[in-house]
Amino acid sequence: MKTLLVNPPYPFLEFPIIPMGLLYLAAILEHNDYEVDVLDLLVSRYTKDKIKRKLERYQPDIVGVTAVTMNYLTASDILKCCKSVNPDITTVIGGPHVTFAPVDTLNEAPWIDIVVMGEGELTMLDIAGGKRLEQIEGIAFRSDGIKVTPRRPLIENLDELPLPARHLFPTSRYHALASHCSLITGRGCPFNCIFCVGSKMGGRTARFRNPKLVVDEIEQGLAYGFKEVNFEDDLFTLNHRHLHAICDEIIARGLEFKWSVFARVDTVNPDVLRKLKKAGCDWLCYGIESGNQQILDTVKKKITLDKIRESVKMAKDAGVNVLASFILGLPGETKETLLQTIEFARELDTYYGFHVLAPFPGTEVRDKAEEYGLEILTSDWAKYDANRPVSRTEGASPEDITATLHKYYRGLRITDETGGSDTDQGEISRSERHSPLAWALVSGDVIESLGGIELKKGPEEDLVSRIADIIPYPHQRIDENINSWVEQGLLKYDLRDGHLVWRWS
Repeated sequence: MKTLLVNPPYPFLEFPIIPMGLLYLAAILEHNDYEVDVLDLLVSRYTKDKIKRKLERYQPDIVGVTAVTMNYLTASDILKCCKSVNPDITTVIGGPHVTFAPVDTLNEAPWIDIVVMGEGELTMLDIAGGKRLEQIEGIAFRSDGIKVTPRRPLIENLDELPLPARHLFPTSRYHALASHCSLITGRGCPFNCIFCVGSKMGGRTARFRNPKLVVDEIEQGLAYGFKEVNFEDDLFTLNHRHLHAICDEIIARGLEFKWSVFARVDTVNPDVLRKLKKAGCDWLCYGIESGNQQILDTVKKKITLDKIRESVKMAKDAGVNVLASFILGLPGETKETLLQTIEFARELDTYYGFHVLAPFPGTEVRDKAEEYGLEILTSDWAKYDANRPVSRTEGASPEDITATLHKYYRGLRITDETGGSDTDQGEISRSERHSPLAWALVSGDVIESLGGIELKKGPEEDLVSRIADIIPYPHQRIDENINSWVEQGLLKYDLRDGHLVWRWS
């Protein structure tokens, strides 16, 4: 059967990345000789007409989407559109949100046929192969009511998975947005922070890929033109032997590129940090969460403020940039603890950023909200973007949290406008990497909508003039961007009867 995988849009604040889940699903389907294609609506304009045209051209038997909580409603709407075009299409949805709410998903969305829970690669193979649904592990579906099959065991040997199918995605658009190449070196997390579903999705026992295969994938990403790599493991620094082996392989192959990892402050030491730096790692993100020790203990973070200070200093001493990530609105939050967190973030003298607690389905903090003194204010999933309060504690209202965020973002704007270099506002260097022009062009499908442009002065100059007529952006900046993308091979054109027809490569 033919499968169409859809990457739904979501309101990102930094820069978009190609989702690892769809990359692996596409790869394993192709590897097993199933026909598969991708419709990426994250870096293009999302319209139902576009979906209909794709379905009419490709004629898929199966349409699958992945979703996190904040874009679940959009993903569901995409499948509803697919059913309206062709009721015989089998609609499938996966991702962390529906994994922990499979029955609710099917009850509220009759246009969804199958919910995939947990790791989806082997499950999608069974679905595409036409296996009877009752015999497929890890799904929920309708049959005289709703049936939920036993959870599929996690993939023991991750090396059996083929390299991600990046060729199916519009990588030139991601390059224009200065996105990085994401990959994983393993799955699983042994920790049980109450605001996270990482260990429930990937297992409490970590599984690691062969370091040589990891670096093979890095080379694949670099060959696709990516300049930076982000290891998306829940905890790359967990297994030091594995970490050293990957770094040694990168060094042995003479690869030079920038990369970043996620880490816990209690899983690093000077030797590890020096090796990361030697292999080219230039950014490390610590999940710190709060500047109040009692809150850290409540959320089962199992770290101390002193350990945080020590590990931040170690990384800086090793020459690795640190981004300290905090969550506002955790259980026990008060006006005083919000202030403590701000002061602690500044004390660390490194880059930092704030998110707001989003009690996602499957998290302990949601399942035991009352026990943790948390009031969940809404289940409007579109609001679960971790950038606005959707819950309150006894000591911190949504207004208190919003005021803290506004204080932070005002500081970002002041630093940006004055050209300051205060490290306590330094996240701006990571979060505003792509130009507004790039986002306007890719999200609006502007290049595709231009049609034929009469060749007058020159291909690039004619394109710049046409864009300047329709997008209120400085002409010089348009010229700089367009010429850069053409030089990189991201934009190309065909000449038809004296007219230029431009496209993303």
